[in-house]
Amino acid sequence: MTRKLCLIVLALLTVSTLGKGQQLSLDECIRISLENNLSVKNSKLDIESTDHKVSEARSGLLPTVDVNGQYQYYLNVPSQFIPAATFGGTPGEYVSATLSVPQTTAANVQLTQKLYDQRVMVGLKAARAARTTSSLQLIMTKEDVVYNVTSTYYNIQVISDNLALLQSNMTSLEKTVKTNEALRKNEIVSGSTYKRLLINLENLRNQYDNEKLNQTKYYNMLKYLMNVPLTENIEVMPFDFNAALEDLKAGDIGKRADIRLQEEQIKLSELDRKSTLAGYYPTLSANFFHGYTGYYNKFSPLDRINNQWINSTYFSVSLKIPVFDGFTRKYQAKQKSVAIQKDINTLASKRLDAERQIQDAMNNYISNKNLLSNSKRSLDLAEQLFKDANIEYNNGLISITDLLDSQDDLSDARNNYSTALINLKVAELDVKKANGDLVRE
Repeated sequence: MTRKLCLIVLALLTVSTLGKGQQLSLDECIRISLENNLSVKNSKLDIESTDHKVSEARSGLLPTVDVNGQYQYYLNVPSQFIPAATFGGTPGEYVSATLSVPQTTAANVQLTQKLYDQRVMVGLKAARAARTTSSLQLIMTKEDVVYNVTSTYYNIQVISDNLALLQSNMTSLEKTVKTNEALRKNEIVSGSTYKRLLINLENLRNQYDNEKLNQTKYYNMLKYLMNVPLTENIEVMPFDFNAALEDLKAGDIGKRADIRLQEEQIKLSELDRKSTLAGYYPTLSANFFHGYTGYYNKFSPLDRINNQWINSTYFSVSLKIPVFDGFTRKYQAKQKSVAIQKDINTLASKRLDAERQIQDAMNNYISNKNLLSNSKRSLDLAEQLFKDANIEYNNGLISITDLLDSQDDLSDARNNYSTALINLKVAELDVKKANGDLVRE
């Protein structure tokens, strides 16, 4: 109860802080998503369901108790033929006699305990294996959530940085436009030059508006993954462009949840086959019966002959040995064997695909790492050239065309760097996912 109360308080605090538009770190976004995401919740419910299946399978080892009651009244009491000689009649002849009464009332309790049933034991093992399977499914669901949250988070960070740069460029260009407006009025610069400045400024504003729309789209995606209302005001922390890059290496495919899940599927298929073969095993059970029966010669549910109950009690042991079933189980087992071989082939295919994914992810990571380094050098050079062009333009050494060209070069370099940065961060995610390192168990 205390734990539930703490979780409720934590959830309320989370919603409260989100409403204030606080900056969330990536770890915080992942934590909130893993707590609130509906796919993760459903995977947890699957685990809860398999826990109940384990309990259900275990209950097969427990005794069953049944209480039965019956009231029966014959409108026509059945008769039986008995030898006439029984009552002094002619030998070889038979007479009809009624040996019962119209009304019978009975109540009993019966206890049954399975002493040996191979199918119950196999079923219990299968239920436990299914529990492991559900746990691995949860890990895979979490991996997808973490991957999507992280990539969305990175996109928002880079877009936010692009917006800041665009805003800075617009502010700078607006000053240039104002300066050239005065120069145009004094006929120092041509009208076409001034119009080109206005066109460039409008293009920057359009780029800014488009980036804003993209930012809203990614924020909505992040809120969806975190399962928070779209009306909540949240922000992500600024991107740290100076953060050290991770040194990633190829991992062991045996750690991957999908590989382990397929291995568990093979176990389940083997247990399914064993369950079929368990039909060849004998079953042994014990029964205990205790009951009361009352009879009466008229319709009167509450009356009995001599007001007496006749009780009966017995204990029995039942043994059932399967001998021949027309080869049904034999061919069922063969079908299960084929299914097992298919699962083994699927595992081999998944292993090969996993090795390919790891190798491709590593190659992509190395390639994007090199591209980011080249893009960073180009960006630094473009920024320096733009600064120099501003100084030269203010000193009248270059034309406005040269200044705008250097600004376009800077925008292109910045876009290339942002794209390279996003590609590298996604490549990091791909390596971690291929290695099975996205979620810690």
